[in-house]
Amino acid sequence: MKKYIEPIIHILVWGIGYFLILNYTATIGDFRKDRGPYWVALLFGMLMSQTVFYATAFFLVPKFLRLKKIKALIISLLGGFILINLFESIVDYGYLVNFFSSASESFVVYFIYNSVISFFILLVALSYSLIKYWIQNEKLKRVLLEEKLSTEMAFLKSKINPHFLFNVLNSFYAKSLKHNVPELADGIAKLAELMRYMVYETNEDKVALEKEIHHLKNFIQVYQLRIAEDDKVFINFNIEGAVNSVKISPMLLIPFVENAIKHGIDPKTKSIIDISLKVEAKNLYFKVSNTIHQGAYGLTDEPSGFGLDNLKKRLSILYPNTYTLETKEEKGYFISLLILKLE
Repeated sequence: MKKYIEPIIHILVWGIGYFLILNYTATIGDFRKDRGPYWVALLFGMLMSQTVFYATAFFLVPKFLRLKKIKALIISLLGGFILINLFESIVDYGYLVNFFSSASESFVVYFIYNSVISFFILLVALSYSLIKYWIQNEKLKRVLLEEKLSTEMAFLKSKINPHFLFNVLNSFYAKSLKHNVPELADGIAKLAELMRYMVYETNEDKVALEKEIHHLKNFIQVYQLRIAEDDKVFINFNIEGAVNSVKISPMLLIPFVENAIKHGIDPKTKSIIDISLKVEAKNLYFKVSNTIHQGAYGLTDEPSGFGLDNLKKRLSILYPNTYTLETKEEKGYFISLLILKLE
């Protein structure tokens, strides 16, 4: 029912406004009630006002404000304002004035008159859209805060004291070096780095992209310890562009890799995962493709708890209208593509 309240209010406001003007106004500009169907002229003027209002409040402001393109918004508003008023004045002067009245007002008079009304409508539309934008932002902030708190609470409930785990891992690392098992020691060190990043370095809203990349590489290397030498499992990671000056929300890319490993690796058959990350023209492109297997083996021991569905919700909050997320199956591969517009 809530989704119908706003349209109903709009219909009532415009309807009541039209009724009041039609019944309690003797003259509107040069049009008079005693000359032709007066309601047609008023209806045309109201349709033009509605065009100004809805184009501003529901298209221009939401589109450019969320992209933080203020100059483009101002130019679009000015251009649209002039075009609408020119069109309305041409129709008034070239057709409606001759049909409804014998008075000979100049075109400039009609343009000024229509501009005054449109300017008032434009101010109302801007106020409406800015208030609505502020309310939506506050709701998104609340949702994000609630999700962050619930995630932190779930993590706190499920985790063992991280200092204890790090001490245990350090002991394992020392013993593996003592017994001359460098590969195991390296894996333990990578695992400790993974845990340290997740526990201590993801509290900020944004982290350096280089740290996220390092986290991904550690994750892949730790997983590769589970792969036997004779297993035909290939994981490729390609990086392009200036990643050193970019920041993104933490733990944003790992779900793609987790998903690919979980569903794309089967030790019994050839398995390929291709990961590519590119920064170009203020955009981040992150693509992950994996072979599709029936009954694949991967990270099935314990679910990650942070799948693609949750990622979509998080993206809609953190990057509203500034991201593209596509998933598809193609020639035996499952492909995920994330495009982020960087600030």
